[in-house]
Amino acid sequence: MEKTKKIGFFKRLKMSLFEMENYIEFTAEKFAKAMWFMIQMTLIFAMIMTISSIAYIYLKYQSPANYVDDVVPSFSYDKKELVINEEEKKDETKKEMAAIMQELEPMYKDVLPDGNYTKEDVINFVKNNERNLVIITTSILFVQSILDVFIFWLSVALLTSFIGIIVLRFSRIKMKFSKLYALSIYASTLSMILTVIYTMLNNYFNIYIDVFEYLSMLIAYIYITAVIYMIRSDLVKQQLELIKIATVQAQVKEKIEKEKKDEEEKKKEEKEESPEENQDAGEIADDEPDGSEI
Repeated sequence: MEKTKKIGFFKRLKMSLFEMENYIEFTAEKFAKAMWFMIQMTLIFAMIMTISSIAYIYLKYQSPANYVDDVVPSFSYDKKELVINEEEKKDETKKEMAAIMQELEPMYKDVLPDGNYTKEDVINFVKNNERNLVIITTSILFVQSILDVFIFWLSVALLTSFIGIIVLRFSRIKMKFSKLYALSIYASTLSMILTVIYTMLNNYFNIYIDVFEYLSMLIAYIYITAVIYMIRSDLVKQQLELIKIATVQAQVKEKIEKEKKDEEEKKKEEKEESPEENQDAGEIADDEPDGSEI
């Protein structure tokens, strides 16, 4: 049994981005190979997103405490009642955090002991526990990023495979869904890279593109369509080569049979000629004098 060629991670990444003509090699692999590639890429994406988030806070705010001061609105929490400054609710930077605080208000009643808490108390708490909070926050961000990227990639690959099914029908190619889904994972790699980059630009620099989601998906659709037609082209070439080989073999076989037939006919002719020669030789011998004649 012929072993499938081993493809390293970086070679696999390069093939998924720039070598669509070599995607046919992925069809010879198990589906688990594609899933493992997606998991590896997801871990890399999550690591990049987490590190960039922490780096962004320190570069822009110098410390987590300054970040809290900038995004958390002024509030007071007394007698299990949260009161947020109405003016700061209108601030674009603090509006989202104010909404989150109000949504989580029921949890405060069960977690926080009785007392009066203000924004200054939160800032002091962050300053005093900065190291532990950074570790906890980093871990939470990392896990959340893994889940977000992995689930989103599964969804993108699934949608891409639906497009692949349509293209396969038009191309008249039969392929198992597991193989098609594996190809869709590789075909959506560039879309995922662009999505991660765009997400960071949007979060940190407020860069927004209206139709980015559609463009990102369109790239994956173009990839899977091109890949299927390239595979179809390879299959056609293989069929033509097989036909050519079969034709050459038939010609060689015909030539061998003809040579064999010619040789048999030649031997038959030689066999038919040999009795006549013997008869002629006998007649000549009878005509020669035997010595008794004078």
